[in-house]
Amino acid sequence: MTSASTLLRSLAIYGLCLPLAVFLGYLLASPPDLDTVIVLSVLMAVITLPLFLRWHHAWLIASWNMTANIFFLPGRPSLWMGLTAISLLISSVQYALRRERNYLPCPSVAWPLVLLAVVTLVTAELTGGIGLRSLGGDVVGGKRYFYLFAAIAGFFAITARPIPDGKATVYVILFFLGTGTQVIGDLAGHLHPAFRFIFLIFPVENILDLSTDFVVSSRGFMRSGGLTMLSLGVYCAMLARYGLKDMLSLQHPRRLLFLGACMFVGLLGGYRSLLIQFVLIAGVLFYLEGLYRSRVLPGLVICFALGATLLGGFATSLPLSIQRTFAFLPINIDPEVKMDADYSSEWRLRMWEEVIPQIPKYLLLGKGYAMGGRDSELVAIGMRGAGHEVSELAGDYHNGPLSVIVPLGIFGAIAVVWMLAAGGRVVYRNYKYGSADLKRLNTFIFAFYVAKVIHFLAVFGSFYVDLPAFTGLIALSISLNRGVASRTAPAPEPSVIRLRLSPALRGSPAP
Repeated sequence: MTSASTLLRSLAIYGLCLPLAVFLGYLLASPPDLDTVIVLSVLMAVITLPLFLRWHHAWLIASWNMTANIFFLPGRPSLWMGLTAISLLISSVQYALRRERNYLPCPSVAWPLVLLAVVTLVTAELTGGIGLRSLGGDVVGGKRYFYLFAAIAGFFAITARPIPDGKATVYVILFFLGTGTQVIGDLAGHLHPAFRFIFLIFPVENILDLSTDFVVSSRGFMRSGGLTMLSLGVYCAMLARYGLKDMLSLQHPRRLLFLGACMFVGLLGGYRSLLIQFVLIAGVLFYLEGLYRSRVLPGLVICFALGATLLGGFATSLPLSIQRTFAFLPINIDPEVKMDADYSSEWRLRMWEEVIPQIPKYLLLGKGYAMGGRDSELVAIGMRGAGHEVSELAGDYHNGPLSVIVPLGIFGAIAVVWMLAAGGRVVYRNYKYGSADLKRLNTFIFAFYVAKVIHFLAVFGSFYVDLPAFTGLIALSISLNRGVASRTAPAPEPSVIRLRLSPALRGSPAP
């Protein structure tokens, strides 16, 4: 039987929800204006507040590597940026109300990030300010500053609380699988126009894909960043879940076949750097898991020798995009693919030859990211025929060290080196001294961090893009291990006290 209080509460809820629904319907049917957007935003914030209070930390970690945008905000910031602000606000309020809920301490990484934030802010102030064309400014490039600040703030947001017990594997897998959302933008030319609203959230890599008469490539092959990132995300998630030793085990052949198929799909993207990342991650894991001392090594040597032989003999029979992935190897491939890959390498080298002599000019005060006048117009219209000039103006040097030292100067470089070293120490200590239950996850995080640093410094890097990857990975390790693990001192052995009797108590010797 329903009590009177329950019935009264139900009537009150209906009395509140029905007029609110009618009011929301009226606002949605009205022509959009600023007042409508503000009212709808406030109402949605109130309605979804309980969900954010419960799941903000999990959502932040899951969205960290996603390409999703908040399309209704000016500038279309990334989803992880908005969740960073919300999560950090909620954690700060909870800490103010309950002092026992403290942030996971890691000052060794926090201080270089603070220095980096100060250097970035000073550089922005002295080189044209933080301009946003989406807000009506004349200076562009400010979104890159927001990437840096959001990446730094995201570190503190993720480390604000630990990952719940029993959810470590799920959180880590979601963290890496987020990169796979980039493939949604590659579906622009294959989806029915009725579903194109999806690309408001997931940006299209090439806007020409929305054209029905667009030809992918006159050379007959395409490059897909979406397939590349999807493959890398699944590759990392599987290695984090099972480890390299179990993946190579013949007891679970379906895992190895699935991983091989995933890598093959990624190679269809046509990016040489993906193959290098595959090799770096697997190589570091191979060493950390001690497989070089196991019976796996001879079998792998035979497989690699056989694979290299087949690749050298039948490379020209592979799809052209895969041939481009192997273009840096000394094998015979299609001449047009080889020419395309060589041109890509040559224009990078020409750009580096022009940028390196400029380093002394920007050593004390970096160039910053702000662009105005003719430079911003060239970048905005995307003059692809200008070769490397547009990339140079935009600060996309395709080189990790150059993307730090030129925009932020020597002080920014010091902060970045400090941050990378401190972050490496954190993930190493968690790998070395972390809980046995988290050994596999910590091993992969450390291996991925080492591979990421090598790739950033020696292969390809863009600092404002890669900084969220570094801070997110370090913060994930801290949140996963509830701080930074330390060496456990061995328990002291119990001391044995030897008692010796005096001659008087020993008694006389037997006759």
